Amino acid sequence: MQARKKRGVNMARLPQGVRKRKDGLLEKRFTVSGHRYSVYAPTVKSLSEKEIELREQIKLTQYKTNANITLDQYFTEWMERKKTTTKSNSLLTYRRIYNNHISERLGKCKLSKLERRQIIKLQSDLLDQGKAPSTCNYVVTVLCAILNDAVKDEIILRNPAQSIKAIKQTEKATDTTHRALTIEEQKLFMAESKESYYYTVFAFALCTGARLGEIFALTWGDIDYKNDVISINKTATFDADGKQTTGTPKSESGNRQIPLTPIARQVLEMQKEKMGNIYQINHNECVIFPSVFGKMLRNCVINGEIKSVLKRLDAKGIHIEPFTAHAFRDTFATRYIEQGGTMQTLKTILGHSSISMTMDVYAHVLPNTKAEEMNKIQIAI
Repeated sequence: MQARKKRGVNMARLPQGVRKRKDGLLEKRFTVSGHRYSVYAPTVKSLSEKEIELREQIKLTQYKTNANITLDQYFTEWMERKKTTTKSNSLLTYRRIYNNHISERLGKCKLSKLERRQIIKLQSDLLDQGKAPSTCNYVVTVLCAILNDAVKDEIILRNPAQSIKAIKQTEKATDTTHRALTIEEQKLFMAESKESYYYTVFAFALCTGARLGEIFALTWGDIDYKNDVISINKTATFDADGKQTTGTPKSESGNRQIPLTPIARQVLEMQKEKMGNIYQINHNECVIFPSVFGKMLRNCVINGEIKSVLKRLDAKGIHIEPFTAHAFRDTFATRYIEQGGTMQTLKTILGHSSISMTMDVYAHVLPNTKAEEMNKIQIAI
């Protein structure tokens, strides 16, 4: 009994994580970065010394590994981790930016040796090669995000891309490709595109303000003819390997219902007639606006058709400044405000997350309507 008590007291005095083996030696187990290690010694003091020594060796080995890791190697690891928290189309963008602009120049550099001036030179070289300032800046943004995580992983002490200034842009994209069409431009373009296979896509974008990806992903089951609404609940996107698929809208506010107006209903009837038998077969799951090959549309197809229409107009002596399909969304919003629509309602229709976003994009239209609105106010004097 006395021996058992004494043995129990000795066992109770052992530090946490230490156990006595059958051969009489003490054992301490611990985990570092997911790997388990053990040390053995006859006394608690010598066991503690051995643990400290082994931990130092592990730290030194890890430091050597971190010191040798290249940007390419870390990017591969970084992308794997991003898969659980980032949308697939964003992953595809990161991969394209990295492969096209970063890997060839900096990929073989060790993270621990990467310098700020190398990144500035990369930015400068891309600009000299004719890349848009926005592209040069985005390359640095992606690189900065990668290196921020490398700091968190304790591979590098600081981010050399953190303080690099963005290149100033002398002309905003919204001044050219992202713009609203004038009423005259809208009439001329739609008249010329009447015979185009994608005329209904142009018309639907103009009368709903939906994003192009949302239009591509629409199925006939999303049209509620009873309640006169269009359900926007998905968008065309790409997975990390570049394959086209459908995903969730851009933001939570992107899940919305757009009123099915008479003109939008008319466009859908035109599309039904064009699709013929394809519409009749399992039509609820069938995309409303497929390509000529029956597949989901892509932005480049619509933008290419817009260029063709503009080229035909040019040949007739009618010049319209180039624009992309996003201009249809801007044009819808502009006509909406010009005809008395409120910013708050427009925010909901467009699927913006805040009214400030709507104001930032479309406030320039308001000066055109100020005089008309002021003239409606009658004040006695």
